[in-house]
Parts: sequence; structure tokens; C-alpha cells
Amino acid sequence: MNTPRLQHLSGKAGFSASNLTEQLRTVHGVVRSRYPAIDRMALATYSADTDELQTFVSSNVDGAVLSHYQAKLAEVPSLLTLMQNRQCRVVDDIADNFQAHSTHTDWLKERDYRSSFTVPVFNGEHLAAFLFFDSKTAKAFDADATAFLEVFANLISQLYLLQLQVVHSLVGTVNLASGLARIRDLETGQHLERMAAYSRLMARSLAPQHGLDDEFVEYVHLFAPLHDIGKVGIPDKVLLKPGKLDADEWVTMRRHVEIGESIIAQMAHEMNLGSSLATEVMRNIVAGHHERGDGSGYPRGLHMGDIPLEARIVAVADVYDALSNRRPYKEPWTEDEIAAELSKEVVLGRLDEHCVQALMSAGEERRAIQVRLADRSVPEATNPHAHA
Repeated sequence: MNTPRLQHLSGKAGFSASNLTEQLRTVHGVVRSRYPAIDRMALATYSADTDELQTFVSSNVDGAVLSHYQAKLAEVPSLLTLMQNRQCRVVDDIADNFQAHSTHTDWLKERDYRSSFTVPVFNGEHLAAFLFFDSKTAKAFDADATAFLEVFANLISQLYLLQLQVVHSLVGTVNLASGLARIRDLETGQHLERMAAYSRLMARSLAPQHGLDDEFVEYVHLFAPLHDIGKVGIPDKVLLKPGKLDADEWVTMRRHVEIGESIIAQMAHEMNLGSSLATEVMRNIVAGHHERGDGSGYPRGLHMGDIPLEARIVAVADVYDALSNRRPYKEPWTEDEIAAELSKEVVLGRLDEHCVQALMSAGEERRAIQVRLADRSVPEATNPHAHA
């Protein structure tokens, strides 16, 4: 069943017309009015940090979507060549041209796609994505068709790069104007990056059963690090207090969620973002990551079914990373100890069972994240209330 959204925060439930998925469908309709054999358009994003290609948005005539898939660009020589040469590629017969097995190629063959036109998307000098046009007709991409499609490829690329710029501007605005660097120091080392990676891992696993797409997954990853942004408004005497907070200080600390919501709302208003999926996911993460399924969380005391999935995901990522890493006031817990603690929280109804299962069952991916984003050293002073 689909996850309820915080309607009073986002102004509407579900997706909005400003989603890239819906924009791509609109462009696809225009393309098919001239070239009806173009059965599929898809955009896969690229991250140079991890060398990973990931499915992002697509429009498919038959309704079958390749989603939640990722691959190393270095392991896809044909696409790597397109990036290196900054060139497009026409394939007249997919079955004849691609004999080797890969998830993407096998998926195309199983659904009778016969030909394709691939366009690399660059952000300046750097690869940002690949745009795929696919047809169930062989040799569908002649010179006339590719010249026409290159115009639309540029349009789609600009839509994506604009969305990417908006998202990065949001993160940059928070970094500069709200002092996220201060929170980053308080959170210790690579905590925020690990949290984002764990969140993506869970989101990718859970999205299909909730009817959510890769665009949602990517926004969870991008905005998980902003979950505690409201702490920039908490006085240092409370935020940095070495001991336990008293009752009044705890009330002050809990206000960071309200402050964070105000920051996000102001940014969305000033950047005229409306109720896009990006802003909805960001708001829900900031507003809901301290909610707990038994109603004991804050600020609204929501129960599990009313907490947006993205907030439940970030809550689990935050707890897991806090337990699994060394702090000046604690040693890292073992995986068995962490599993037992998370299971206890699930039994008590505080953490989402499916989120916990998605994270803990992905042992290999989880360990890869820990190695890649390991803390180099632990700061002398770490905020004991970092996860309050």
C-alpha cells in the first residue's frame, strides 16, 4: 500500500506535475506524434564519486519500467566509450549488437526492444547522465529521426540539469546560509554521507512495494543529510552541553524540527519550487525523522502509518550509524548488538520493520558503505545530543 504523505506540510499528497517523470512523459508524447515507433525514453544518472549509473526516470508505452537498477560505468564498455568520445550511438538491432549479458540489455531483449539511440548528457565537462530512446522496431533511428531526437535530447537534458541545479542550490543554500558545516562537525566525520548512503539503500529496496520510483529514491539520498538542519537555530549552550539536558533544555532542543521546517519552507518559497517531489521529500525528512511508530516521537506524535516512508528510512539510518561508529563517549557496537537493538525497537513499534529489514539484509552493500565512508579520526569533542 502507498505510504501516506504529510499533507499539511506539502499542500497535497503524492506526486506533482513538476516531477521529471511526468515532464519526460509529456516530451515522449510529443516525440511519438512524429515518430510513433519510439516506445521508450529513459534517463539514467551518473555519479563520478562511485562510478555508478542508476535508473532515474522513464516513459514507456507498454508500462514496463526498468527501475532500481545500478551498474558501474567501468563495467559497461560501450557506454564508457560514448562518455570518453562524447558521442551518440545508434544500434539498429539490439540482439545482434549486444551478445553479452547485462541486466539492462537482457531487460530490453525480454521486452522485444529491437533498436536504440543513446545520448550522453554532460554538465560542463563532466558526465551527468545517459538518455536512451528505444524502439520495438528494428532500424527505427535513421538520420532524420536522430536529428529530430537530438533536439529533444537537449531539451530533456536541460530539464534534468536544471532540476539538478535546483537540488544542489538547495543543499548549497543550506550549507552557506544555515551553517551546515557546524552541524557536520557536531555529527562527526562522515556520518551524514553514510546516512545518505544507507537511506538510498533502504529506499531502493522499499520503493517498489510502495509504488515509488527512482526519482523518489534519489531525493531521499540527496536530502537525508539535511534532516537536522534546524539545529542551526539551537543555542550552543544547549546544543553543545556535555551532560544530559534538563526539561527546559529538552524543550528547546526539540524545537530544531520546527526551525528546520521553517528553513525548508522559506527556501522553497524563495526558489519558487511549489510542491515538487523534491521539496516534499525534503520537508517530510526534516519534519518526520524524529517521529516514532508508537506515537512517542516528536513533534507531532505520529503513529507508523502516518509517518512518511522517507522519514522512517532516515530514522533507521540515523540510529544504525550512531550505534555502529565510535564516539568519544562510546565504542562501536557489534553487528549482532545493533541487530538486537533495532529488533527491539521494531518489537516496541518505534522503528519501521521493513526499513530495518532492508538495511540489515543488505550486509555486503552496508559494509561497502562503511569502508568507503569510514571516519578517519574521531574529534576530541562530539555533540552528545547529535541524534536528539
